[in-house]
Amino acid sequence: MAMHKSAPVLHVTCLSALEAGLRARFLLLLASLAPMLIWLISSGRLARPLEAAGWALLCGVLAASAPGRALRWAAAMQLLLLPLTLAWIGAVAVTGMGPSTASIGSATNGAYKEVLTAARVVLWNRQFQLVAVLSLGLAAAAARAAWRAPQGRSGWLSLVFLAAMLPASSAVLDAGGYAGWARLAGPEARMGVVWLSHLEMGKEGLRTALSQAVMSAEAQPQFVRSAVGVPREFDAQPGVAVFIVGESLRADALLDPARGQWSAGLAARLERGLGVRLPDACAGGNGTFASVPRLLTVVDVADEAGAARKPTVLAMAKAAGARTAYINNHEIWVVPEEGHDFSQKISSMDVNTYDEVAIDAVADFLKRTDARSKAVLIHLYGQHFFYEQRYPAAMFPPEPTGLDGEVLNELRYQRAAEYGASILLRAAEVLDAQPEPAFLVFTSDHGENLPSDGTGRRMHAGPTSSRADSVVPAIVLWNAAFQRSGRAKVLDVLRHKKGLIAHRDVSLAWLALLGQPGGVLPTSDPKTWGALEPGDPASAVRCALLKP
Repeated sequence: MAMHKSAPVLHVTCLSALEAGLRARFLLLLASLAPMLIWLISSGRLARPLEAAGWALLCGVLAASAPGRALRWAAAMQLLLLPLTLAWIGAVAVTGMGPSTASIGSATNGAYKEVLTAARVVLWNRQFQLVAVLSLGLAAAAARAAWRAPQGRSGWLSLVFLAAMLPASSAVLDAGGYAGWARLAGPEARMGVVWLSHLEMGKEGLRTALSQAVMSAEAQPQFVRSAVGVPREFDAQPGVAVFIVGESLRADALLDPARGQWSAGLAARLERGLGVRLPDACAGGNGTFASVPRLLTVVDVADEAGAARKPTVLAMAKAAGARTAYINNHEIWVVPEEGHDFSQKISSMDVNTYDEVAIDAVADFLKRTDARSKAVLIHLYGQHFFYEQRYPAAMFPPEPTGLDGEVLNELRYQRAAEYGASILLRAAEVLDAQPEPAFLVFTSDHGENLPSDGTGRRMHAGPTSSRADSVVPAIVLWNAAFQRSGRAKVLDVLRHKKGLIAHRDVSLAWLALLGQPGGVLPTSDPKTWGALEPGDPASAVRCALLKP
């Protein structure tokens, strides 16, 4: 009789266990899908939203149908991956594109202030806050429920897990050479779905770690770029040559006479024949650590090894007989190089000075240096976010009240760009103070995506390259003595080029003006280091194919 009484109790217990297990799986499914909400409420856009949604659901089903104890491990893995998940949510919320290997370049290269600045942008983003809190809460609830749920036989759920595993395996089979099967997970899905993005970043990190392990095993001495011992290829012309590399200045933001007095002054200088604006250039990449080494070493975009090891244009100038100065207003030395006559780093991780200080440092170097030929390389902080920190607020009227956040951001970017025009004028005044021929060449490391582009992208260094973040201005300014010298004629072919020039063409122009023979023949088909579609590996892509 007792056995008959216990049967209902056993039945109720089994139902409770079943409900607990299903509750845990349902929460795990929701936790897997929660980060994807950022695509619905942010400016980001997906070209294939249904494909991304399908893969996100598949990843969620795979986790929620994990058999036996694997359910607990799936929940625990979600918790362990939360830092990466929050970073992914933040990247989509702020840039509208998601993470990329280019966007982590600053972290891996030691630009920690830039990383902290980006983190502040993310933490202040309301869309990020909403999705991050939801994802954290669901991940915690799913882990708690999974750990409390009894571990019984999974039955039909095991079949669901195996069915989900079959297509999901295509996301990793490319690593084994099975490219055909791997195409089931398209390039956009691999970066636009949070769990596939983690997988791609993990594979990239593993490849990097293996490469570094091989290099360590070979016990190669650490390479230090140096200006000492560079072969002399030409004789530097007498006078002053300045190469200025800006930051985050897109081509259409260089100067706008209606924007402010400094743009108007820069345009007036060009009209007087004291400079020329070259055709816009296609940057070597849409991130600083991709573009600047290629720019300064004048290598082909595809030559990664050359960008990492070859001497800079400043080292070539030193070899040509110039006294050299390397002045850096960036947080770190993006392209460090020893052996110059003078080196100065103005900004640090704790303090960022305005770019005008770098121009003052140039003037000081020229005053105290008695040499037939002098060459200076400057790396500015330019228009890098936060835009309002790049210029003295007193230069402009108070910001209008009641502006939408994106409108205000655009206003601040334009003010930062106008301050950049004032920096070029300030540098031109330094040139005017020189009795000998003096010139400067300016270009930016990369451009910037803005809300007004209508693409949903923001900032730079995203997983795909665009015209906004890859096309940059190029301008040459000189003093009256240089104008009389006639040396600007070497730019005649380059300045009349139709369409974009290559970033390296700007460096070659600087060398030609300094004295390198042969003039400058523009690159016929400029390329940039990046990707055209999300998830594509970085490579040299034609700038003509870049989308807005």
